[in-house]
Amino acid sequence: MTRAALALAFLAMGYSTPATAAERLKIGGDGLEWESNSLIFNALEVTEDGGLSPLEADPEENILPRIKELGGSATTSVRTAAARSNQIINELIDGSHTTGWRVYTNPNGAELEVDMGAIFVLHRLYFRRGVLNDDERSLRGYEFYANDGDSLNFIGGNPVYALIAQDRSHGLPELDLSFPPTKVRFFRLRSTGERGFQMGDLEVFGVGVTPFAQYISQVIDLGEAANFGPVDVYGRIDGAAQAQFSTKTGFVVTDSLYFRQTGIPGELEEVALADFDRTLDPSYAGVVLENDRDWSAWSPPYAELLEASINSPDNRRYLQFQFKLLSGSLLDKAVIDSVVFNYTVPSLADSVIAEISPATAILGRENEFTYHLRSVVSSGNRGFDTVIIHTPFAARATGVRVDGVEVDNFTTASDLGRLQVNFPDQRITRSGQEVAVRFASLVTVSGTEFRGEVADSQSDAFPQRVAFGDAAEEAADNTLVVSARIDDELFTGVVFSSAVITPNGDGINDQITLDYILLKATHEVEVEVVVYDLSGRPVHRLYQARDRSGPNQVNWDGRDADGVVPPGMYLLRLKAATDAGIATQMRSIAVVY
Repeated sequence: MTRAALALAFLAMGYSTPATAAERLKIGGDGLEWESNSLIFNALEVTEDGGLSPLEADPEENILPRIKELGGSATTSVRTAAARSNQIINELIDGSHTTGWRVYTNPNGAELEVDMGAIFVLHRLYFRRGVLNDDERSLRGYEFYANDGDSLNFIGGNPVYALIAQDRSHGLPELDLSFPPTKVRFFRLRSTGERGFQMGDLEVFGVGVTPFAQYISQVIDLGEAANFGPVDVYGRIDGAAQAQFSTKTGFVVTDSLYFRQTGIPGELEEVALADFDRTLDPSYAGVVLENDRDWSAWSPPYAELLEASINSPDNRRYLQFQFKLLSGSLLDKAVIDSVVFNYTVPSLADSVIAEISPATAILGRENEFTYHLRSVVSSGNRGFDTVIIHTPFAARATGVRVDGVEVDNFTTASDLGRLQVNFPDQRITRSGQEVAVRFASLVTVSGTEFRGEVADSQSDAFPQRVAFGDAAEEAADNTLVVSARIDDELFTGVVFSSAVITPNGDGINDQITLDYILLKATHEVEVEVVVYDLSGRPVHRLYQARDRSGPNQVNWDGRDADGVVPPGMYLLRLKAATDAGIATQMRSIAVVY
């Protein structure tokens, strides 16, 4: 499907010098309007203060007139002119008893099928009489079916219906059907009588917040390739509700690829949108595919909605975002006040390629690595003088080379998970320049990725992510992922500060410290440290928690729940169950006083 680009020339709220300051794009609230800048606006409404809210049904209000604006429809199994042109939906909501669902011949099995256009929680269906002076022209027997719109409840693109209610002896002039609140996207009413009938307007009633609403923006044109700063989503999310926010970015304005038939069976030719004839039957026109060549896929839903790093590739000109709002209950809902994107243009470089060497490491030890980078910079880009490496633990830089020359005056900063190296006097401003950052980092899990960014300390530009590839001849693996040189250990670096505890309060060996490094745990695993006497009886459980791979420390002061343990020899057992198996280490400790 063609995606129209959203021009931002007068809409992005920027600052005086775009080469040095951040731009800010806001949708919602006092920013751009939600609906006019949407591609999909399903089961949503805009609040008085400019927020985005899922629809909420009034139990006393007929929903059916709204389904046309939601993309809904109605069809019947009777192939009248109205049914063929989908005018049946108009006849069901026009307020006249002389139009509606009318079947004169073969009424048994006649069906009315309605697509609500969105998922609602329905509880009542009311079909008004179609003939005011003849009770015999009413619907005689019915079955009512529903489908909740879940993709699992489809076969071959057709909804699979579940029976909600039936009454084969119904004969009242009007059909007033109440049923337990039920999620409904599609419903089908089937006649089971043998007599023709004439029914008038149909009214459908729901309750609570629609279970699912979706917003997809138009393609946003940022003017040129941009580096993204934090994304902020402001709103209110009730207890059981969810707001799933995702993004995608692209190099070109359209996220679709168009292929037309060449006349040779099975052969297609890519063409521009202007040359793709949509008026032809699909079997002649060709196909439209998602443009995964020039666009990223939709990102996973963001875990954080404030000060969130963008989950899509940066250094791209085009941006699109979506919300999926899930209610979770009849009363809970997620309301989005606004979404704010922060970005800078132009980007720091056309691209920055990076790789790490060596691409293998010994787990549980500090390993030496070199982070290689190669620049592609055009005349309109800024350049950079800072490299940021995301590390699993605190790391330290040991050296920097720019174009093969050692840099003496670099500065470095490190905290847990981030190493930053700055070299302002050797700023990278040309294509083909190479940077090599030598650093040391602990690695505890095979497959650890050392993601990277470059930054410009001389401007307010946001950092730009690097892309893995062939950055240097001396590095052979073209990767940022470090695998392990395999061994069988699950613990390493197991060290006791002393083999003796003397818990007498003199400050000397009053407690011992156990240091260890847990390996190969790709998610949190159960770790416990227990003290036993020599008969194998548990004396004291020092530690029990869920840990990830990495270093940890446990202390014991020679006490159990009742106080200082008796003098003697004790065994201290360290145990963990990881993805790679169960690990146990045992040490003897003497308590003396």
